[in-house]
Amino acid sequence: MIKKGFTLIELLIVISILAVISAIIFPSLSKFRNDRILNNTTTDIVSLINTARNDTVASLNSKNYGIHITSTSITYFIGPSYTNGAVGNIVVTFDSAVNIPVSGGYSLNGGGSDILFTRLTGDTINYGTITIQLVSDPANQKTITISKTGSVSSN
Repeated sequence: MIKKGFTLIELLIVISILAVISAIIFPSLSKFRNDRILNNTTTDIVSLINTARNDTVASLNSKNYGIHITSTSITYFIGPSYTNGAVGNIVVTFDSAVNIPVSGGYSLNGGGSDILFTRLTGDTINYGTITIQLVSDPANQKTITISKTGSVSSN
């Protein structure tokens, strides 16, 4: 009579092989995930800045539009200045894997944390840069550049 089944040794070998494969694959997947989050966050920020500029150039509702920056979010706002919780604000909160560094994360002409666009031209006196980084790897960064004319680019 032949018994069918797995021995304890066979099960331990399979579990060991799976553990080794997991140890190789999971760090790569984590890095890929974090890189995607960093890229997507950068795209979201650029998109929201462009929306504020385009709405200002179009003189939508005869208003100015702008962007308010914090280390964990950006906010699209209506009017000449940012008001927390105002109707019409659009807040984009970042994934916890990324942030804008509190110190040196953004450098805007004139200081402050707001980018306000001029109606009809889309120019801004608040031109400068915004740096987004991975929390787990601060050296892994993306930089968004806003020019005097309000155009936006990222690396």
